[in-house]
Amino acid sequence: MDDQSLIRVLDNPLQVNTEASTEPQPVEKIPVEATVPSSDQFTDAGKMVIEDRIVQQDDEQPAYRRKIGVIEADIESNCKEHGVRGILKHENIMAMISEYSEDDKQARIYGKFQHLTGLVYKKFSRKIHVIRPFVPNPRDYCVIELLDPHPRNPDAVLWVAIDAKGRKFIVDELYLKFHGIDEMVMRIKSKADQYRIVQRRADPAAWVEDQHTRMTLYKMLYERGLTYIPASKDRSHGTTLVQNALDYQVVRIGESEEMVKPPMLYVFDTCVRTIWEFEHWQYSEWTGKAKERKDPSEKPQDKDDHQMENIGRAFLDEIPFVPMPKKIQQNIQSIPTLDPFQ
Repeated sequence: MDDQSLIRVLDNPLQVNTEASTEPQPVEKIPVEATVPSSDQFTDAGKMVIEDRIVQQDDEQPAYRRKIGVIEADIESNCKEHGVRGILKHENIMAMISEYSEDDKQARIYGKFQHLTGLVYKKFSRKIHVIRPFVPNPRDYCVIELLDPHPRNPDAVLWVAIDAKGRKFIVDELYLKFHGIDEMVMRIKSKADQYRIVQRRADPAAWVEDQHTRMTLYKMLYERGLTYIPASKDRSHGTTLVQNALDYQVVRIGESEEMVKPPMLYVFDTCVRTIWEFEHWQYSEWTGKAKERKDPSEKPQDKDDHQMENIGRAFLDEIPFVPMPKKIQQNIQSIPTLDPFQ
C-alpha cells in the first residue's frame, strides 16, 4: 500500500475500528509519518503515548496503528507565580479549585484524562514510581514471589524485592497462558534463579482440588520444586496499603521541587503488564438509576487486576526484609548492582 492509499484508508470513517484496546500493546511505527506528529516532538516530561487500532485490511495486510503524543500539564503551569508565562493569578486558581468535585480535580487540576478519573491508584506516576532496572544485590535485598493462577485467564507471577528500609521494588513479572505445568515451572524457575527468594505465596485457589484429576496446582508445583504458602484474600485492606506505599510528597522551593516524602513502592520499567494495570485498574460504577441514588462505588472492578492482587498481598502479609546469613555472604562474590537506592 503506497502513502496516498493509506491516507485514503485513514480518512474513510467506515473502516475505523473504535474498539478500545484492553491489553498493553507495543507501539508500532506508522508507514506514513506525515499523518500524525511523531512522539519524538514531545519532551519526556509529561509525555504519554496512546495507541488506537484504526484499520485491519485482511489476513495479508498488517494492522496499522496511529500514535498520538500528549503533553499533560497541571493548572499551576498557567499560574503567573509558579508557571512558565502563566496568565492566571494564584489566588484565582485556588478559588476555582475549591469548587471542583473530586472527579473533576483529576482532569482540571492535574490534566489527567477524565475517563481515567475512577482509577484505584490515582497517585501512581511513571515519573515518580517507575525506575530503571538494577541488579538486586542478595546482600541488600530479599525477594518474594507471588502467584495468581487462573484456569482461563493468563497466570500472573510477580517478584518483589524488599530492602532493609522496608521499601518494595517490583523487579520482575510473568503474565502468560502456560502450555502445561512443566512450562509454567520452567519459566518461573528461570526468573526466580536470578534472585534471593525468601518466600513464595499463592492465591488460595491453588489448593482447590481438580474434580477430574484429584490434584491441586499447589501439589503439582511442590512436586517440581516450588513450594508456596497461601496468601491473604483481604483485598480491600491490601489496596489501602498499596495506596499508602505509593503516596509521596513534593514541595516547591523557589523554582525547583524537592521530594520530602518519597514513596515506599517502585516498579522496574521492564514490568510492562504491572505498570499497565496500575494505570487501568478502576473502581466499579453503578448503572441505571442506582448511579443517581448512590455514592460512587468503593469496590474495584474484578478485571485488569491480576498483578494488582499480587502486589496487594506483598503488603498484606507484612513480609519483612530477611538478612542474608553471614556465612553465605562470605562465600559470594561482590556483585555490581548500579543500584541508585544504596
